[in-house]
Amino acid sequence: MAAIDRIIAERLRQLRKSYGWSLSEAERMTGVSKSMLGQIERGESSPTLATIEKISVGFKLTLKDFLNLQ
Repeated sequence: MAAIDRIIAERLRQLRKSYGWSLSEAERMTGVSKSMLGQIERGESSPTLATIEKISVGFKLTLKDFLNLQ
């Protein structure tokens, strides 16, 4: 898994757990399918920027905050 994919996977899993969301709830809030979210979390899929943006918006975060960039 590429470094950026690992960062995205870990961040998505961390946020989802901290919000107390199941994959189904994350799907409802982000508009990204739970199968895709699961694949991203497991590092089996490299999400597009558009997908990352949808996830960020669903968590009510800017893209910068989602990626935890300084």
